[in-house]
Amino acid sequence: MNRTTSFRRKLIYLTVMVAMLIPLYLLGQPAGGDGDLGGRLSVMRNEYNIAESDLGEISPASETMKLASLGLRGVAATLLWNKAHEYRVMHEWDRLKATLNNIALLQPHFDKVWEHQAHNLAYNVSTEFDDYRQRYEMVREGTEFLTRGLRQNTNATRLVWYTGWFYGAKMGMSDEKVQFRRLFSEDEVLHESLLNENIAVDSPEARGPLGKPDNWLVGRLWLNHGYDIVDSGVKIRRQTPLNFYETGPKWRLKHAESIEAEGILDQRAQNAWQMASEDWAGFGQRSIPTTSPFTIKLGELDILKAQRSDKIEQFRQRNLDAYDAARTELVEALPEEFKAFYQLPPEELTYEQRALLPSILDGLVPNLKPIARQASDDATRLASVNLIDEILDLNERILKTNGYRTQINYPYWESLALAEQEERTVEARRLIYEAEKANAAAELDESIRLYEEAFAIWEKIFDDYPLLTLDDTAEDLFASIRRYMVVTDSEEIPEDFPLIEFAMMMGEFGRIDSRDYQRIREESFLKIKDEEANANPDEESNEPSKNAEPAASATEDQNEPSADETPAASE
Repeated sequence: MNRTTSFRRKLIYLTVMVAMLIPLYLLGQPAGGDGDLGGRLSVMRNEYNIAESDLGEISPASETMKLASLGLRGVAATLLWNKAHEYRVMHEWDRLKATLNNIALLQPHFDKVWEHQAHNLAYNVSTEFDDYRQRYEMVREGTEFLTRGLRQNTNATRLVWYTGWFYGAKMGMSDEKVQFRRLFSEDEVLHESLLNENIAVDSPEARGPLGKPDNWLVGRLWLNHGYDIVDSGVKIRRQTPLNFYETGPKWRLKHAESIEAEGILDQRAQNAWQMASEDWAGFGQRSIPTTSPFTIKLGELDILKAQRSDKIEQFRQRNLDAYDAARTELVEALPEEFKAFYQLPPEELTYEQRALLPSILDGLVPNLKPIARQASDDATRLASVNLIDEILDLNERILKTNGYRTQINYPYWESLALAEQEERTVEARRLIYEAEKANAAAELDESIRLYEEAFAIWEKIFDDYPLLTLDDTAEDLFASIRRYMVVTDSEEIPEDFPLIEFAMMMGEFGRIDSRDYQRIREESFLKIKDEEANANPDEESNEPSKNAEPAASATEDQNEPSADETPAASE
């Protein structure tokens, strides 16, 4: 190779490089003043709102760090992630925090950086300390790390939700929740920083019954901030809308539970449950996006069912003879045991029959399409087809709404909020609380009296709200029953004990299915009614033994519990 060939090759390389720099310059030209939008990349940043100023707070240190990596930012970030893991294993906390800061500078708009490392600090690193105050400091470091991430990613809905989750769940559900909640309520430095982030910790919405900020309520404010962002048009990413929207109202419920566990069992607790019930009802009226091409409202299941029944009745009126004939065929095909009760009033049905009734009635709706095809005129046929489409759409909405309600146990939380805001429920919890204190102080007679008053109230509460037997506090109530048996020196539960079914089921299974409890309670009602009927025969009857059996049967029918007396009908 001679010098001429080498020079020619270098000249070609230089020409190609210059030619490549021209489109790069045109594409990457920054925006100028007087309407100059800059190159294509600058236009796209403005079009999709992904410029540094649109994403959040501009960090000069982060930009400098990116330039210093000389295009090897991915390699540098990988090495730093590995270093962070090593420092955590070796318990070198200062180096760990410095490494996390460097990772955040290299990848400021990668949500997982802030989410993962904040979780690392709050959940993993905090457990390495023995003193709960040091653990609280690590949890606080995790929340502040998330807050820094939010400054640079103002529209990151997942980070906003995660911050609200930390303040609620980590501080309110960990083993050190009593200490964490107290430390948080007294942490004025953290409160000041939250005010700087526009989280109104000095407002009534954030303050607990003692007038200090409550971690559950502050977490709820963060979550509400996330809801406002989504309502402004930002999409929810990396999370289901159902889970995203349910957490804020649930934090209200958790706040009410927490203050009761701490001994606040008066009007303040009742007010907390009332506000929680309002929040949950508001959640039930929020439009939730689904995997289907429509939104749903969890609190409108009964409305959807009523609309479907109305549409079916409209279809029936348009095709009266054909519809009734098809329904008669379905009725005739029912098993004999179903025919015997499906048309009876609710107060005459047993618990099992009432449980089967909805599915039986749904099965008695005939196939509507063949009926529509038999319509006598085109107008009736067209109207019937349109009604069928509307009924099918309502069926899909009902199915989706019911499925989403089941996912988050919506009826349970609804019943819990309604039951707990009643004065008798607060009173029952107060009596149990006082009974436990009297028991610990060896005031046995007083503790027995308080226990028995509380159990009598709890019996009525469970009858009206069987779902509460699923509550976590049901386990605490069962523990109180066992302590009561110790105080009264009883080895077996007496038959007249108010909560005998609850105690026996908890003792056998450790946890209760509310439907089983409801069934057993109803059977107990019927048994009591039978015993009362047998103990008080009809005095007007002069016939001896031959009329005794029919009289007893008639009395049993008359004393069947009415809809108002039966828990299942009430529910």
